[in-house]
Order: sequence, then structure tokens, then C-alpha cells
Amino acid sequence: MTETVVGWIRERDPDARFHVFSYYPDADRRLLSGRADHVTVHSATPGALLTRLLVQPLLVALVRRLPGPAAGPLLRRAPADVRALLSSSVLVDVAGVSFVDGRERFLPFNVLTLWPAWVLGVPVVKLPQAVGPFRGRLNRWLAARVLPRLAVVWARGRRTHEHVSSTPALAGVRLGLGDDIAFAHRPEHALTDEPAPGVLQGHLDALDRARAGAGIRAVVGLCPSSVVAARARRAGEPYEAVLVEAVRELAGRGVQVVLFPHATRADDPVGERNNDLPLIRRVAEGVGDSTGPEPLVVDCDLSATAIKAVVKACDAVAVSRFHAMVAALSQAVPVVVIGWSHKYVEVMARFGQAGRVGDHSSLSCGSLVSSIEAVLADAAGVRDTIREALPDVLAGAERPLAGLLADDLGASLAADSWVSATLSPR
Repeated sequence: MTETVVGWIRERDPDARFHVFSYYPDADRRLLSGRADHVTVHSATPGALLTRLLVQPLLVALVRRLPGPAAGPLLRRAPADVRALLSSSVLVDVAGVSFVDGRERFLPFNVLTLWPAWVLGVPVVKLPQAVGPFRGRLNRWLAARVLPRLAVVWARGRRTHEHVSSTPALAGVRLGLGDDIAFAHRPEHALTDEPAPGVLQGHLDALDRARAGAGIRAVVGLCPSSVVAARARRAGEPYEAVLVEAVRELAGRGVQVVLFPHATRADDPVGERNNDLPLIRRVAEGVGDSTGPEPLVVDCDLSATAIKAVVKACDAVAVSRFHAMVAALSQAVPVVVIGWSHKYVEVMARFGQAGRVGDHSSLSCGSLVSSIEAVLADAAGVRDTIREALPDVLAGAERPLAGLLADDLGASLAADSWVSATLSPR
């Protein structure tokens, strides 16, 4: 999403500059080194939010009220990240989900990432994302105090739109209905190179060789999620074991499975926050010897463009990562989803594929394999159905990008229109 925002705007305003507030600032700076001098990365770790971005914006806001020229020298001594935000025309929130029941432990982060902009008087726009439901008292109370303050909240689908519009406490929210802007992502938007040149092509070559092997009738990509795995472990559900069993079963049916990640931190071999690699390796090891082809394992950092290349090389994919689903839909690759939130259903519904979304809580080997076999059996029809919907979705992901380069951040807002939003820096 960040690459799409930056790339789309830079195509229209080559002088635009961007300040990205990142949960992993050091890693992102290394990735951007030498490629994106128009992007500056600042820290949005919990420590930075609590020790600097909570208090410093308040001090800056007070200094700005000083009469005469006294404020200038003091403002120039403010931290670089606060000055960067102060000079921006808008702060755009590109969270995938926020203010969701059941994720109360993330509510402080949902609030604190927006707080500095409010204090400094910088308008805030939430790009299309999933929010709600708001049955939980704490979530509803905080959302009612945060969301109405924003310039625009763009719901990523009708269910999110209903969660907001049907909650009386959120009556003051300026709400739009939109598509995920990742549908508008193109290779030329890339801000980084592949961490290991040639590694991706090696995986794609291995996939081609496997497809040509005797007895292989289909290639299916499997993208598990460390987030779903953690939720399943807390609930005592066998998500990981089911994936192992399903890979074995598919291999026995002549299906070449490709295990690939979407969220990666290859420099951390065990940590699973925003990192699917340890989970993928455990699944591959758990399969062991089986009748049929061994799973191919893509176990390295991948850019968004590289992930799309892996997905495109498959006949179908089964995913738990939201943007792996988007990568498939954007290329008309049949996809089965093992999810945990309404965010998957509302996007798949745009393509007539809502029935191919299952929840991890009811996952079984039989249900997963049956879903994959069903989508393979009707692969041509599914591809045609997705292709038919794509132009409308793409238009919905691009229209407000243009509108938000105008002075009015909400210029594209219209009832029941499928639009998205993004930022235009000063």
C-alpha cells in the first residue's frame, strides 16, 4: 500500500516527498537505501510513540501559539519526525485493520499513530481498511472519540461500511466506501530491490521444472499467516497441523504445493511478528516423506512484485494473508482464503468469490482440500469471473487518488461509490 501511494502520486507530482512512519524503521531504511531519496523513514515503534510522539507534538503545538517571531527558533529545534509531520499536508493511515473487536491490545497503537497529527492540526485520512465491528464497549468508546476527528474514513468494503454507519456513536464519521489501493500497485512503484538478486528467479525456475514433472496435474501456492497461526494456538485450534496434513493430501493427488510467505523478516529466524518464514519452515518439515512431490519452499524476503510473480506462476492459491489474496485477485488467479476477519469476505465479494472464504476456527484438512479441488476444477470460469470484475475494482482503487491531489481531501466522497483515498504531501 505504501509503494502504491508513493508511486501513484510521484507519477503525477515528481517533486512530492514522503515521510513514512514505520514499525521497523531500521530495516526499512536499509531496504530503501539508494532507491528512494524522496522517502524518509521515521520510527513509529511503541517506544517512539510513547517517548517522543506522544509529548513532543503537544510542546510544538504550544510553541506555535507564541506571539511574534519567538516560535521560529524553537520549532526548528523540534525532533525531525515532528517537524516532518508538521510540514505534511495530510497523514494517511495505511493500517490493514484498526478498531476491531477482539484486537483490544492493538487499540493504543491505533490511537497513538494518529495522535501527533491531531495535536499538530494535520488532517488524517484512513485509506480503505477494515474497521469494526463495535460491539465491544472499549473499542466502541475509543472509536467514537477517534474516527469522527478524521478528515475521511474509507471503508474497504460494504461490511466495514455497515459496521460504521450502523453504530450510533459513530454518526459523525465522514465515511466513504472503497477498494484496497493495492489493486492499483504496479511493478514500477517498487521502492526496493529484491534482497537477494537471482533468488526469486531460482524459485520460479524450480516451479517450472516441478510443473513439467511426471504426474503433476496442478501447481497450488499456499501462503499461511503467522497471525492466524497465533490466533489458532490461543484458541487451541490445529491450524498448523491442518496445513501439514493438507499439503500431504494434495501431494498424494499429484498437486505441486508451493509454500510462500507474504510478511517476512529473514534476519530473524524465530520471531513470528510480521514474519511467516518460521511457520512455513515448520509446515515443510512437518510434511516429511509423502506420496507425491515435496513442497517447494520460498523462504526468503520478497517484495510485493516478487510475491505477485510467485502467485501468477500458480494455477490457484490458498492464502491466509490478506494482501496475498489481493495479489491473486489482481492477476485473476483463483484463490481460496483461510481467514479470521470480515475483511477477506468483503473484498472477495467484489469478485463473486465470497463463498471461497473460510474461517480458521472451522478449518479441517477435508474442507481445505475440497475447496482447493473445487477452485481447480472451475479454474477457467473463476479466472473469467475475476477478470470481469477487475476494471471496476481498479477504478475504485484509483479515482480518489486523483481526487485527493486536489485541495479538498474528501472531494471524491459520494454515497455508495467505490473509491479509495491517499495522501498529497506539501
